[in-house]
Amino acid sequence: MRKSRTLARFEEHSLALFAALVMGGSGAAVHAREYGSLVQAQLQQPAPRAARDEAHQRVNAAFDRADANGDGKLSREEAQRLPAVAERFDEIDSNGDRLLSRAEFQRGVVD
Repeated sequence: MRKSRTLARFEEHSLALFAALVMGGSGAAVHAREYGSLVQAQLQQPAPRAARDEAHQRVNAAFDRADANGDGKLSREEAQRLPAVAERFDEIDSNGDRLLSRAEFQRGVVD
């Protein structure tokens, strides 16, 4: 039983580390919460300014790539280019106008 618990803890920490590397601090915290990780408190610490700035730059670049018509908003069709966003489109569209503004997109992806 002890070996099984140790393996589960290793997997939990590995998952948290992988999520932190792939998604950055805030995304990893959300992922860790889903799995009930004990590492969650550490991951919820504010990310260093440089890491936050880099994350926002990546998010802005993704938004720009998806915004095919350049109107500064993502339609449901444009959001299909980003499957994770398309799946949560209605949740991210906080004002219900069936378009994602850059601010809604950032809040839905980064925050």
